[in-house]
Amino acid sequence: MSLKKNISGGELDVPLLGRSVGDGEVVEVPDFQPAHSEDNPLPIVWPPDKWEPVDDGTPAALAAAPASTDDASTEGM
Repeated sequence: MSLKKNISGGELDVPLLGRSVGDGEVVEVPDFQPAHSEDNPLPIVWPPDKWEPVDDGTPAALAAAPASTDDASTEGM
């Protein structure tokens, strides 16, 4: 499993996750197809024009990932 950020500029329907992923949202995704094996690895290719890798699943990496654009800013309050 790895973390990917939606950089498409809009919402993406991701049937593999069973939901839509909003622009700027970071989600945990599988690296391989469900039918993979050590003898026959079937990697999932996440298109680089739609998805950006996030370093790892550590809390620091999650905190560094920008929040969804739906969040209201409190800057200047």
